[in-house]
Parts: sequence; C-alpha cells; structure tokens
Amino acid sequence: MKNNLKQKLGLLALMLIMFVVTLDTTITNIALPNITDYFGTKLTVSNWVSTVYVLILSVLMIPAAKLGDQLGRKKVILSGLIIFGFGSFLCSISQAIEMLIIARGLQGVGGAITTPILIPLCVSLFGRNQANKVVGEIGAVAALAAAIGPAAGGVIIHYWTWHVIFLVNIPITIVTMVLVMICFEESYDPTISQRIDYIGITMLSVALFLVTFILLKGYDYGWTSPRILSLSITAIIIIIIFIISDIRKKESLLEFSLFKNLTFTASTLIYFTCGFCIVCSSVVFNFFLENIRGYSPLRAGCIIMFSSIMVMIAMPVGNKLGQQLSFRWPLMAGTLMMATGSLLLTQLTYYVTIFNMIFAMCVLGLGFGLGSLSLVSAVQYIPEEKAGIASGMVNAARQLGTCLGIALLVGMLNHNVEVGVRTTRNDAIRIFQTKSFSKNLRKTGLREMNHQFRYSGNSNIDRRIDVSKLRKAAGSINGLSQPSRKSDLYFLYQINDKLHRKNVELRNGKNAFVTRILRVADNAGLTSGNPNNDFDKIVIESGKLRQGDSRLVLGQSKLTTMISLFAQKQALSQALNQIKKDNDYQLTHAFTKTFIVSTVFLTIMVPVSWWTDRDITKKKEQY
Repeated sequence: MKNNLKQKLGLLALMLIMFVVTLDTTITNIALPNITDYFGTKLTVSNWVSTVYVLILSVLMIPAAKLGDQLGRKKVILSGLIIFGFGSFLCSISQAIEMLIIARGLQGVGGAITTPILIPLCVSLFGRNQANKVVGEIGAVAALAAAIGPAAGGVIIHYWTWHVIFLVNIPITIVTMVLVMICFEESYDPTISQRIDYIGITMLSVALFLVTFILLKGYDYGWTSPRILSLSITAIIIIIIFIISDIRKKESLLEFSLFKNLTFTASTLIYFTCGFCIVCSSVVFNFFLENIRGYSPLRAGCIIMFSSIMVMIAMPVGNKLGQQLSFRWPLMAGTLMMATGSLLLTQLTYYVTIFNMIFAMCVLGLGFGLGSLSLVSAVQYIPEEKAGIASGMVNAARQLGTCLGIALLVGMLNHNVEVGVRTTRNDAIRIFQTKSFSKNLRKTGLREMNHQFRYSGNSNIDRRIDVSKLRKAAGSINGLSQPSRKSDLYFLYQINDKLHRKNVELRNGKNAFVTRILRVADNAGLTSGNPNNDFDKIVIESGKLRQGDSRLVLGQSKLTTMISLFAQKQALSQALNQIKKDNDYQLTHAFTKTFIVSTVFLTIMVPVSWWTDRDITKKKEQY
C-alpha cells in the first residue's frame, strides 16, 4: 500500500475511534428518560448508564496508556476495539437495566484502552513534524463528537429507539479494526521496562475510581454522609501512598516529570476545563430545554447542534493559527468564549427566544472548539516515546473535568430546583390561603399544591396541576364567599346583594300586610270562598303577588350565588396563572444561578491558557 494512502486510511481509523468513544459520553444523556420508561425503573438507577461509562474512562485511561507503551500499542488498541464493540452489542440487546449498566461499563473499558493510544499511533504513522497538525484534526473530531451527541441522540430517539444508539457503533468498530490492522505497525516505548506494575496500576485505578465516584455521586448520597466521607478519606490515603511510592520508583507509572513542562500542565488544565464546559450544553442546558421548555429530544438536540457546527469551524481555523503563531492565542480566545457563552446562559428566562439560545450555543461551541486544541498543545513538546502516557493523562483530565462538571453543576442545579419548587409551593399555599375561595376549594387547593410542588431529585419536573379537581371544587356552591374587593364583579355583587336584601324586606312587609288583611277579613266574615266575590279576588291577587315576590327574591339569591361562583372561578384562573408564572421563574432562575457558577469557574481558567504554548520565536527554535 502506498504510504500516502496508508496515512489517510490510518487517520480515518484514528478519527473513527475518537468519534465513537467520545460520542458515547454525551449521546446517551438525551436517551435516559426513554431508557427509564423502557425498563420501568427510577432515573437515579438509569443514570448509571451514563455515569459508569465516564467513570470507567476516567479510571482506566492512564493505566491503559502505560500498558500500550509496554505491551505494544497496536495490539492493545485492537483489544480495546473488540471490547468496545462487544460492549456496544450487549448494550443494544439488553433486556434488563442491570445488564445495560454492565455492558456500558464494558464499553467504557474498551474506550479507555483505545483513546490514549491514538496520539502515539499518530506520531508513529506521520512523524513528529506532521503529528501536531494531525492531532489537531483528531481533536476536532473529539470536540465535534462531544458537542453533537445530544443532537444525534435526539434524531435517533425520534425516528428509532434507544437501542440504535449502541448499534451504530458496531459497524464503525469493525471497519476501524480492519484499518488499524492494515495501516499501523507495532510500536512501544523503548525507554521503559516491560515489567507491568500491577500494584501501582491497581492503586491508581482505585484512587481514580474513588475520586470520580465521589464527584459523580456526592450530591446523591450527601457530601457529609458517612459513605462519601469514608470514601474521601480512603481516596486521600491511597493517593498519598501512590504518589510517595511512585516517585521513589525508578520507572514511575504516572510520569510526574511531565508536569515540569509548563505547556503540558497548562494545556492539561484547559482540556480539563473543556470537559467541564461540555456539561453546560449537553447536560444542564439540555435539561432546561426538555424539562422546562418542554421541547422534544429532537428539537432540543437541534438547538444544541449549533454548538457542534461552531466546533467544526473553530477547530481547523484555530489549529492553523496555532501552528503558524502560537496555540496560546486560540486557547485564550476559546477559554474566554466558553466563559462568555456560559455568561449568556445566565440571562435565560422562561420566554427566551430561540435566537438567543442558538447564539449562546454558537459562542459556547466556538469556545469549546478552540479550547479543545489544548489536546494538541499538551503533547507538542513531549518526547515521542512519552506521547502515550501523556495522551492518557490529558484525556483522563478531560473526563475528570466532566465528572467535576456533573458533580458541581448538576448537584447545584438539583439544589436550586429544589429550592425553587419549595418557594413556588409556599407562594401557591399563600395564594390559596389569602384568596376569597370557599372552604372546599381552599382545602382542595392546599392539598394539590402540597402534592404537586414536591421535588424528589429526579430530572423530570412535572409542573402540570390537576385542574379538574380544582375546577370541580370551584363549581361547588357550598361555603361560597363574596368576591374580592379588587374583583370587577365585587360592585355587581354588592348592588345585587343590596337589592336582594331590600326585596326580602319588601316581601316580608307585603306578607305581613296581606296576612293582617286576611285575618281581619276572616274575623269579619268578608270571605265567602266565591272567586266572584270582590274581596276574595283581592285575596287571590295578593297570593299571586306573594308568589311573585318569592320568585324575585329566589332569583336574586341565585344571581348573587352565580356572581360569587363566577368570581371564584375567575380568581382560581388568575391564581393558577400566577402560580405558573412563579414556577416558571423559579425553575429558570435555578438554571441561571447554576450557570453563574460555571461562568466563574471558566473565567478563572482564562489566565491559565497563556502558558499553554511558548512564544513564536522559541517555537521556531524548537523546530
């Protein structure tokens, strides 16, 4: 095979690997409600479908990179592809949520094995001079895959089922395996021993597992719960023991010496920041679109997709600028734009326009695309034989950034939503206690508000109030009160009520007068029972007058009741509208407060991007 064709096919293989592994970190988030319904489980259980994948990726990337350097990168990456493909197949046929979670863990093992080996394979195929450019292209694919995940998931869920999300990985994996076998030669790190440090790998894996688990599940169990506190203490002890023992070893597992390279350290932190940033769009903002605005997964995915489009534009342009000038400039611009995009999301309202949301996604996408170039800047000054472990450390940093984003942002969002729902409930209760409602309606309303506005920590927020019960209670005439003084119907009610009372007085006066006449006539013997008798005619007509007065009084009484009933229904409608507005505001405010935190974090990381590359003069001297 010609060398040029071999390089192109090899690059395609590396891009496909990076694409499917990264895509699977975000594509399942949008499918979690469907998976939850399919298995009839709780969201806290089905959430492990996403969690376990990120967890395994974070834990095994660095050990896998070391194994690739020792055992042979081609051999190890093929093993990882087999595991990833088999895990995808098991995911697609899972008939129980437990099986799906285990299969996702297997997928994570495969992804963790393959990802850190991509860069050293790239260097071995293209050489150090071309490697930076090619790594930039691979990084662009990774950024695109992470950003496009929600949109791709929305399309698949809309037209097919969640099973297809995993099925699409299988043919890609098979094609990639064939390309890897054809295009790559076996390579190692000749500077390290072939002896595998099982104890070090185990300690590092356990430490990373505990740290990642604590970040992902700290809010669910409670940060001060005995479980999280004990795991935190255990993680700290293991990390300290590992660092001390690894530094003393002749050949360390983690290669702490790499952190002496300032560009590597700064770039790793920025790539960590990119992992944090992706949570803003793929998780938190997607949650807002689907659960607050009520968008379908497809519609939500289409809005988030604009960030993916910007990634495709930003990465190649930024990579070219970085190669010609210095990566610090596109990386500084990218980090600043990520912070700006997050700042735009702090201005969300319930009635925010689609244009404003798309604009925020575009800014965030541009920033994420430029920021992802830190994958290139991290390894550009690393010795070729250390590219594998360096790649593992950088990619692990990004996964840990995602874990921190989930822990910090999703945890804070849950807290903010809980506070918002509680505030709405208290306001709703106050409304039903102060409005001029009947006792029956007030009792029904208080019960419904307490039942409706309670937050269980699930991602689905059902904001629909059972209006049928309230309307039924509002239609009852038992215990009706007069309309509120602020109501337009209050004046009409008052006039009719006064007329009603006057007519009652008049009717009672007439009745007393007629009764007295009849008593006098009866005592005087003036009545004969003959309808032709004049006095008897007076008696008959007086009776009709009394009946007419009674009907008038009854009609006015009914009119008063109807006015009160209509006023009560009108007040109920106004109350429900007010409660809905309060709820929309509180829930949206929960998101804006969360995005304020992400904005602060991203802004803090902007100065770090200055050290992600050297001056252009020093860079030219390097080459």
